Parts: sequence; structure tokens; C-alpha cells
Amino acid sequence: MRTAGKLARLRRLALRNHPVRLPVSATAPTVDVGAACATCGTALQGPFCHHCGEKRLDHHDYHLGHFLEHAVDTATHFDLKVVKGGWSLLRRPGLMTREVLAGRRVPWPKPLQLFLVVNLLFVFAAHKLHLQIFNTPWRYHVDNWYGGWAAGRMQHLAARRGITLDQLAEQFNASANVLSKTLIFAFIPLLALLLTALFWRQRRYFLEHVVTGTHLISQILLVELVMIAPGTALIWLINRARAQPLDFGNRDLVATAIITLSITAWAAVLLRRTYGGGAVAATARGLAVGIGFFWLLINVYRPLLFLVTYWLL
Repeated sequence: MRTAGKLARLRRLALRNHPVRLPVSATAPTVDVGAACATCGTALQGPFCHHCGEKRLDHHDYHLGHFLEHAVDTATHFDLKVVKGGWSLLRRPGLMTREVLAGRRVPWPKPLQLFLVVNLLFVFAAHKLHLQIFNTPWRYHVDNWYGGWAAGRMQHLAARRGITLDQLAEQFNASANVLSKTLIFAFIPLLALLLTALFWRQRRYFLEHVVTGTHLISQILLVELVMIAPGTALIWLINRARAQPLDFGNRDLVATAIITLSITAWAAVLLRRTYGGGAVAATARGLAVGIGFFWLLINVYRPLLFLVTYWLL
């Protein structure tokens, strides 16, 4: 009995000094401790950097569900990073996008957060300056490629309600004025699809193009605001040099050309910094974005605005 007791005590001492190590399940989550933080370079001890708080980039970050999980939180917060991000889109286009896609996201605002603030700024300025780039009253829909079909729908609805087409058009314009501010969001997936076509050889995640598209539409809105003063000055100089001032159609044509060239220039720099490539290729892709934006505006955004407004009347 004494011998058995001694053996039991020896066994307990052995286990205490040399504990049995159970094999780790292959399905258990692991962290590459040797990896470095993408933002500050500190060695990671877990999924978050203990020095700056940056989260380690993972394939899950480019899943659509993960992107949408943060939409509500993104929409309800504001900080000075938004100012930094907006300035970067104009001062050093593509720097923020490249950093965010590389996993260095702590110094920058979230893409949706930046877009919402820039969109709010643009809507406020457009209201004060009476700009109608996105807001499309009924008369503009009639002159578009779907105008005949749209006029038939509106006439049918007016007859069913027992009112005139002009009265229905007033209701339409009031609703379209509100909805146009929200539907600018549609340019994010539309530009992402355009970027997917332009950079299909790089085989990137679609959500990477969504991030870039979000930065692009934010940049486009800022560029349109920045170019208001130079564009107005140029039209004034043209009118001074001409015997007869430009009519509305020609003024609109000049303004569209100025905005298209400006979008092309800024987008080319953003795309080159983000995706790489030479100057010629970047310029061609920037021009594709500039022309593509107005093509989407006329052929996709305005029909979508009509359909949503008509459906909600």
C-alpha cells in the first residue's frame, strides 16, 4: 500500500512538472504571430495590432456580408478622418484607396462614411447653387431615350387619378428632388462594375472595386464642386469674347466638357496609384471613367430615378 501511494505521488509530480499537451484541432482558429501590422509594422500577437489597433486583413473583409454589416455603424459616425480622406481624394488621389486595400485602414475614414458626408456636402451646395446634375425634373425625362414610354406611363397615371399631366409633373418633381439625393448611392456598384471590366486581368475581389468605386464617386462629387468656379469663369470669358452669349444648350455643353476632363484627370491619378500601370493606360482608364460616368448618368441613373419616383407617386 505504501508503495502504491508513493507511485501515485510520483505520478502527480511528473504530471505537474511535465503536463500533457493535447493536440490542437485543425479547425481551431490560429493567428500568424510572426506577421507584421500593415499600418505601423508592429509584430501581431492577435487579430488586432496592440500598438495602433489595426485589424489584420482577411479574405472575409472582402465578403459582401461583412461590408454591409458596418453600413449602419458607418452612417452614424463622423470624425476628422473624413476631412483627411476628402482632402486626400483631391490632393493625392489614390493614396487612401491603395492604403485601405493594403489593410492600412486605421488612419482613413470608412468608404461609406466618407461618401455619405461628401454626398451631404454636395447636396447642400447643389441646393444653394441651383445645380441639377443628379436631380432630374420631369421635362428632362421626356427628352431622354425612354421619354416616349415614360410619357405614356405618366399620362395613364394622371388619367386614372383624374388630374392633369402638369399637376402630376409637379408631384413628380417634388419626389424626384428628394429621391435624387439618395439614389446617388447607385453609382457605387455601377462604377464597381466599370472597374471590374477595366481591370479584369488583375482578378481582384469585387468588393475591392466597390471600395474604389465608393472613393471614385466621392471624388467625382468633390471635383464637381471644385470646378464650379473655374467653369463659371471660363463660360464668362467665352461670352465676353463672343458677339452673342452662349445659349443654355451650349453653356451646358461647355460645363459638361469641363467636368468630364476634370473627372478624367483626377480619376486617372487615383486609378494609377491604386491599380498600377503606366501613364497612358491610366489616362485611358480615367477617360473611360469620365465618359462612363455621364453615360451611366443618362442611360442608367435617370431611368432608375424615373422608375423609383413613378413607383412611389
